[in-house]
Amino acid sequence: MSHYTPTTPMVSVLMASHDAEKTVRRCMESLQGQTLGNFELIAVDTGSSDGTVRQLDALSERDMRIEVVRADGCSRAEALDLALGRARGTYVLVMDEDGWADRTLLEELVGMAEKDALEMVVGGFALTLVAPGGRRSEAMVCAERAVYPLQHDFRAGAWELFAEGLLLPTCAKLFSRALLEECGARFSVGGRFGHSFVLACLGDVERVGVLGESRYHVTRRLPVASGSAFVERCYHRLDEGHTDLLGLYRHWGLEGDAASMEMLQNRYVEQLASCIEVTCGRGSRVPSADQRRIVAEMIDTDRAQVAASVAHPRDNAVRALLAPIRAHNASLICVQTRLLSLVRPSLASAVPDLFV
Repeated sequence: MSHYTPTTPMVSVLMASHDAEKTVRRCMESLQGQTLGNFELIAVDTGSSDGTVRQLDALSERDMRIEVVRADGCSRAEALDLALGRARGTYVLVMDEDGWADRTLLEELVGMAEKDALEMVVGGFALTLVAPGGRRSEAMVCAERAVYPLQHDFRAGAWELFAEGLLLPTCAKLFSRALLEECGARFSVGGRFGHSFVLACLGDVERVGVLGESRYHVTRRLPVASGSAFVERCYHRLDEGHTDLLGLYRHWGLEGDAASMEMLQNRYVEQLASCIEVTCGRGSRVPSADQRRIVAEMIDTDRAQVAASVAHPRDNAVRALLAPIRAHNASLICVQTRLLSLVRPSLASAVPDLFV
């Protein structure tokens, strides 16, 4: 049965796809089953070689709300920018090709935005990380329901949302299209790892809400070849993200806020510990001869030493690494990490936004 698409949909859902035939149908069907049906989905495929496009076309033929765009050779960020340029909705939401939504996601996000005239609504999400060999890490990322009607209130309380890993990912967030046009947010402008779009929105957003519920689910599979190149990408993402957050807090004029600065150092240490675990923990594909060298390079920076000196991370495994980091003892860190990774319950729960 075809669905009627109004002239101006309430929500424009943006999605980039590439070789996602195992997940894209569930993703799209979770949208088609939404209790709020007044949306459009703009799906941009970046040159899939599997059955992804065939599935997209089949679904779009039966549902006028779905538009499929082929953009071979585009990056994910460029594809999302292309979708954003076609968006007509009052609000914008990004959907991951390996994500799916509970039936009430759009209704709850839009309901909160409309009730309090919000420019941005932050929803929670459930993250599943699947490592080579099938090891799974799961985390529920959410915070208490809240409304920040004033810019000052949001900025003062944002550190708690960053600490939970809730603010930076694009997923499960509703953006006013008027906000996006005002701040000029684009996916392909800024950092390489996907958070620049949200950071552009956070810079001067005034009215923000936190849904307080997790209505979105995403699964990330760590690559089978999680060797030195993958570790390097994780570490650069950590370093770039920390630099970007420092810049955001400078823009906000909160460089002297104690709670915010402690959050930034805690985040850095927690993400650094996760990079170290990917390097030399259980299931690592980094050659043993390279592990100590890579860890030494990570911990011998001024940024790592400052963070290890002042941070108070919540995770016991991370706290156990502070002393050897301060002592520049890469060998001990590698040994401790191998042991801790055997009992550490969840890599995802420690630093969810390192992977989303």
